Amino acid sequence: MKTADIVLFTLALGFFVIGIHQSMVLGIAEAYWIFMLSLSLLFLYGYRKNKGDQDDKSSNVSRKHKK
Repeated sequence: MKTADIVLFTLALGFFVIGIHQSMVLGIAEAYWIFMLSLSLLFLYGYRKNKGDQDDKSSNVSRKHKK
């Protein structure tokens, strides 16, 4: 796993915890943007992970054809 992926996942979880805290203190309407930021980071993490998996598969296929 790349360092950028680890940072994205950690930030997503951190913002989610902050969002839960803020929703208990201020209400869900005031913490909505924090949850959306967390969800956006989680989607970005998933996108990068899937793209990396596809790149790995394509490189493995090209290695098999070269042999």
